[in-house]
Amino acid sequence: MMAVSDITPQELQALGTRAGLDMLRVASAAPFEETERVYLERLQRGLLGEMRWITPERIRHGCRPEELLPGVRSILIGAVSYATARKPEPSDGGPRGRVAAYALNNDYHDTVKAKLQILHRALEERLGTPVRARISVDSGPVVDRAVAARAGLGWYGKNTVILTPELGSWVLLGAMLVDVELPCSEPLRKSCGACTRCISACPTGALVAPGVLDSRRCISYLTIELKGPIPADLRPLIGNWVFGCDICQEVCPVNRGAPVPDHPEYTARAGWGAEPDLVELLGLSDEQFRARFKGSPVKRAKRRGLLRNVAVALGNSGDRSSVPALARALSDHEPLVRGHAAWALGRLGGEEARSALEEALSDEPDEWVREEIAQGLCSLGVSA
Repeated sequence: MMAVSDITPQELQALGTRAGLDMLRVASAAPFEETERVYLERLQRGLLGEMRWITPERIRHGCRPEELLPGVRSILIGAVSYATARKPEPSDGGPRGRVAAYALNNDYHDTVKAKLQILHRALEERLGTPVRARISVDSGPVVDRAVAARAGLGWYGKNTVILTPELGSWVLLGAMLVDVELPCSEPLRKSCGACTRCISACPTGALVAPGVLDSRRCISYLTIELKGPIPADLRPLIGNWVFGCDICQEVCPVNRGAPVPDHPEYTARAGWGAEPDLVELLGLSDEQFRARFKGSPVKRAKRRGLLRNVAVALGNSGDRSSVPALARALSDHEPLVRGHAAWALGRLGGEEARSALEEALSDEPDEWVREEIAQGLCSLGVSA
């Protein structure tokens, strides 16, 4: 452990910029007592849904930097903008889905971690001494948003994300605990004021109060973190989102005119875009899914989760041209896909949908899927 006084915030930002970080700030390594209290309270209320890895022990551990890196003196918090200039998707007129902007290309856990590793080496070179460090990106234990707020990188928006004056909320965060004393930044004296656009715009009512998210109703949670069936009453509210959701950021005034930095790793990869072809996605095999989404955040949802979401989006599309694809999905090897395809067919309706559901009901071995088929037929006025 060593103290450092001669490195300036400007020098640190220059090191961060060369490492590929758009913003870099420093927070003290004092415990995050209020964050710990809030997280434990929301866990107890069930607001974190089925994210079972978020335990009381993990929360306490993550809010106490000394437990994460004994001898820690400072926490560097970096931000990378993933804003991109979206281009209209080519369309043959078929139904299209929507994808959260951060998921268009490479997994940010890997890309941001790599930038922080470069920063670590640069910091050691600048100081001329080894620096003990621990890097954490999102799924790591560090409470990165709390670090960002303490360091003055941004402030908590009413949609629970960090809003930065320079880049808006289109930022990916990464933290690095170090055993050296670095010049800390001051928290910003900013807030969202009286604005509640994000709360009003949320289709599922997931923002139950300013800065309070009920994950169980959040479209991002429902399309990514939830591993089982999407609650039937929420399916119509998801619209055509198939992985994540950006609505609360799209309506935020702070994001108006946000710059679009040149980060090629966050532009859309081939065969995947902000508005993908839903019928084509529904036909992906396991091998095709793995090949297309290798190194992508989408792999977290797995094939069955993505196709579940696609089926819901097709059901919400009102486009009966997708009925044949949904009918084929009734034979998918994943019950989760079959059940949501049945719901979609019941929602779209028509003779072809009814016939497909009736035929599937006679052969379906899974009890939950049979219930979904029966409910789909009921929606069409047919008693199963």
